[in-house]
Amino acid sequence: MQIKMKFISTAVSLLFSAILVAAQQSTTTTTTATTDTAADTTSNTTPLTTKYGETFKNAGGKMLIDKVNVYLIFYGDWSSPESQTDQSVFMNFVDRVSSTSWFNTLKQYPNADGKTISGPISLAAAVTDSGSHGLNLTDTNTHKQIVTDAVHSGYLDATNQLDNDGFYIILAAKNVQDSEFCNTHCGYNGYSDEFQYMYIGYPGSCTDSCVPSLNQADSPNNSTSIDAAITIFSHEVQDILTDPRDDAWIIKDGETKVEVGDFCSGQGVTESQWFGSINQLEGKNASYNLAIDDKKYLVQTIYNPKSKTCVLSSE
Repeated sequence: MQIKMKFISTAVSLLFSAILVAAQQSTTTTTTATTDTAADTTSNTTPLTTKYGETFKNAGGKMLIDKVNVYLIFYGDWSSPESQTDQSVFMNFVDRVSSTSWFNTLKQYPNADGKTISGPISLAAAVTDSGSHGLNLTDTNTHKQIVTDAVHSGYLDATNQLDNDGFYIILAAKNVQDSEFCNTHCGYNGYSDEFQYMYIGYPGSCTDSCVPSLNQADSPNNSTSIDAAITIFSHEVQDILTDPRDDAWIIKDGETKVEVGDFCSGQGVTESQWFGSINQLEGKNASYNLAIDDKKYLVQTIYNPKSKTCVLSSE
């Protein structure tokens, strides 16, 4: 199938409802479920902290700790002016977030040699793929092929080489359907032998499941779906940096896999644990907890393994 792509840029400067059940997939993946949940508000300890907090440690595997290049594939129809604005909002967040104190919390996670995550994560290139593998996606192998084809097209890398020390994001448009999205996850990260990637579907396809209730009526950047995609990314980036290949910061307990992003999200986690201190945008019914310059975003908190709490800042 001929791949149709539109180059965007290189070196760009630029409470959720019940938790979704994580899919057991043939490849290694972790999932984000953005859900509302009722929980005991008298405790600052999340259920996973109680169960696994004392045993959570690095198993010795690969981490992405230094400068990490990010390659973004906007999959589907992103041709409308509104969609192109959404692209800019998402790219700006990805390219700037590692400058924040929120991101610095990840420095609490060392690799096997004691070196901690420093970043930055930098948006190296972005491309629009209008649907080279169709608009009804069925499995993780298709997602991986989308990445491989985008790289080999020359749009993401002039040498057509996959970046084993970076990661790729597939962000689906409104016209893209995925058999797992909305049913078992809102986003997930996985890997092949040659690269790491994450897939985020279009949250507006299942607002009750994949858009935070805090921002279902309105959102900081005037797009409930792209703001929700940023929230989902804020979970997945924690996991893809600290455990890109399922062998570093992870607990495996039977069929259960627990990574950094799971401690402060999901069933039994309160709104304050999930999002920390929430602000209301003046004149709008939109919530945020992170500001980068004049832009506002709603991100998931990060689990601090030393204090065993969910925090928005390393300070």
